Amino acid sequence: MNDKFIRYALDNSAIVAMTDCKGTITFVNQKFCEISGYGEKELIGFNHRILRSGIHHKEFFLQMYRTISAGHIWHGEICNRKKDGSLYWVDTTIVPHFAESGTGMVDGYVAIRFDISTRKDLEKELQINISNLELTANTDFLTDLPNRRLFCKHIEELIKQSRKKSETFHIAILDIDMFKEINDSFGHEIGDYLLKIIASRLKSIVSDRVFIARLGGDEFGIILNKKTSIKNLEFCEKILETVREPIKIDSIIRYCSASMGCAIFPQHGQNRPTLLQAADIALYRAKELGRNRFKVFNNQTMDVIKNKSQILSDFNLALKNKEVKFFYQPILYPSSLHNVSFEALVRWDHPTLGLLNPGSFHTVFTDPATCAVFGIYMLESIFEDMSIMLDHGIQFSRVGINLTDADFRSDAFIDLFSRSCVETGIGPERFCVEVTESILLGQEQKRIEQRLRQLHTMGVEIALDDFGTGYASLTHLREFPIDRLKIDQRFVSNIETSTDDQVIVHGIIDIAHGLGKTVTAEGVETIQQAKTLLSMQCDSLQGWLFSKAYPVVNLASVLKIIPDVFNKFDHMSHKKHKNKHNHDKN
Repeated sequence: MNDKFIRYALDNSAIVAMTDCKGTITFVNQKFCEISGYGEKELIGFNHRILRSGIHHKEFFLQMYRTISAGHIWHGEICNRKKDGSLYWVDTTIVPHFAESGTGMVDGYVAIRFDISTRKDLEKELQINISNLELTANTDFLTDLPNRRLFCKHIEELIKQSRKKSETFHIAILDIDMFKEINDSFGHEIGDYLLKIIASRLKSIVSDRVFIARLGGDEFGIILNKKTSIKNLEFCEKILETVREPIKIDSIIRYCSASMGCAIFPQHGQNRPTLLQAADIALYRAKELGRNRFKVFNNQTMDVIKNKSQILSDFNLALKNKEVKFFYQPILYPSSLHNVSFEALVRWDHPTLGLLNPGSFHTVFTDPATCAVFGIYMLESIFEDMSIMLDHGIQFSRVGINLTDADFRSDAFIDLFSRSCVETGIGPERFCVEVTESILLGQEQKRIEQRLRQLHTMGVEIALDDFGTGYASLTHLREFPIDRLKIDQRFVSNIETSTDDQVIVHGIIDIAHGLGKTVTAEGVETIQQAKTLLSMQCDSLQGWLFSKAYPVVNLASVLKIIPDVFNKFDHMSHKKHKNKHNHDKN
């Protein structure tokens, strides 16, 4: 194979150029002219720098020159600029040519190139697609904020930087207050709209030291990397103020709030999972204290949360093991001793601590999920107990059951109640539903009112428990289907000696009767309290004077001794009358 043929093959496949040792072009083949857009006369005699694109740094060419001037072959990819200004990429091999004098000096270079522009365009397009995919993978589609994935990645990077520089930073978790209720009341479209508004406000305060992401649902993650802790905490309040600004929904101005929990690196955690857990615990504490605030994690908060978590876990296990029981306390109607009702009161038959009153495990009733499960368990248990009462011939008017707002969140409770009434033959008129004033307030008011009316229409009596201790207004007595008021024992306990309590109780009874409702006094412990209440026309009494709460198996015995208590009433009245008669004679 002769040199002429080799050159012919090379010319048809490669871009070839030759330069002297200073880079002046001495030869170009046809392919070089075709790809560069220059004619042969426009290239020969000119320095190869006329093709530079500006893409490569100066160091790139210095390194290349050091290699070839030392007599070594250089290989790499170069971006050149055509005569029309457009760019093209070539895979380049530069071979040094040594002088024929035998001195070992380099007197020129041969550059053999292959056009890789198409490949480079595909690589660029691929890189753009990868970047777009990366952006999509790291962005929340609803709010256009960074998502949990990027939030976690950012924390990891910041931990590394902060360790090297011995710096600190804050992370916070923000949760929109009552968001579930907003979704339930107005629909998910309004909920999504609210999230977009909040996200837009949070975006407006993002800076190089503030990173904000949507973690999911109504939860946002915030990283604060300001110079001092004081600045970070001040910014937390600024974030809450931003959320509190009024929002226009369906031409109505509404107000929103949020709760935040903060954790500090490295005090509250040396790694991402620990920091997030600490922030989450602080958030839970902020909600527990009434929402619309931020709390910084501390060890005391951790102890409170761990204790509550343990109680919740134990209580749910107790429900599974049927350790939760119901005791029944009589409610008496002095006008008719045979007309007795009961209130079902929960007890926990703890395997190691014994029988516990609700005060020992009240924290379980602050957890909506546990409350919902307990509500179903309670209903099933009380229907079983009422069947036992009826089988044993125990006569009663109604059984009162205490409900929370968790029992009204869905139709599950009322559906089970209706179904159980049919299956057991125990009618709705045998029940009294007791609710506290607190659940009549807030955004759930309409939904709760609707379900209370549903129960009331079925024949269930509705009682407002602990009346006078909450924040319900007298308007609720008119707007809600309330049949009975239960006066809290705090007013009853001092009714013999406190004029104020006497006036309050008398006023409650008069208002209730004026509205066509009946009244039960709770916590009656002395005969004098009972007589005072009866003199005020209180309709029914409940308390230890008559009986404590007992399991269903003891109720027959309990009912037998109640008439003896009322006999004491008559005895006291007779004795008082006799003393008055003797005083008059003297």
